[in-house]
Amino acid sequence: MKQFAVIGNPIAHSLSPILHQEVYRQLDLDASFKKIHLMPNALHSFMNVNELNGFNVTIPYKQSVIPFLDELDESAQTIGAVNCVHDGKGYNTDWIGFTMAMEQNGISLNGKDCIILGSGGAARAIAFGLVKFGAKSISIKNRTQSKADQLLNWINSIFPNNNASENSDVIVNCTPLGMWPDIKSMPDLEIKKGQILADTIYNPLETKWLKTGGERGAKTIGGLDMFIGQGLASADIWFGEKISEKIKLEPIKKVLKSELC
Repeated sequence: MKQFAVIGNPIAHSLSPILHQEVYRQLDLDASFKKIHLMPNALHSFMNVNELNGFNVTIPYKQSVIPFLDELDESAQTIGAVNCVHDGKGYNTDWIGFTMAMEQNGISLNGKDCIILGSGGAARAIAFGLVKFGAKSISIKNRTQSKADQLLNWINSIFPNNNASENSDVIVNCTPLGMWPDIKSMPDLEIKKGQILADTIYNPLETKWLKTGGERGAKTIGGLDMFIGQGLASADIWFGEKISEKIKLEPIKKVLKSELC
């Protein structure tokens, strides 16, 4: 049996085992997936002794895991964060999850003026996805201006960015605003009819920000599709084949939603 896991601190809230076990069920794969709660001082020993066939990495280890890896793929190297490990190599599938979610919802990013809310690791991965899929411009809004500037400088280093646009076709929330249990908070940003609002949060399934956006005529995409996308992209790497093209999405969404509702 192949064994996989997700490591993090905290980790109790993770739905990754439910996602991956549904994939294994659909494809009749002999594999298991578990959560591993790692304290910071245990990362080194875990990296030396684990015999997993692959694992996901979540907060706070997406950067601190890098020194223990033999190599990084292009996206992980550029983004500077790893969320998937296989055979000593680090990958970033967060950006793939985002772009998969856009495609599934019929959204083309090509030529779009985009705003990212937040400046952490998720924001960097989203920015990489926007660049890869042809965004026209990317601007950053963040509580700490210096961190927004830092992220913008990084974007400008990989992308000839015209970030002065006053308009925005796509807004992506990479902050925890609206995440359970603080479900009444939301980004303070004008929402216009016809805009595309994407949230990286999947608990709750529809944040207050997305609900408000929908009421104002925006197209909204919740974080569940991105979460599923990054997990399927990880499975593609671990199994060395396009697992993501073989599974049915609706049963996965159904089982995950039952955990969230």
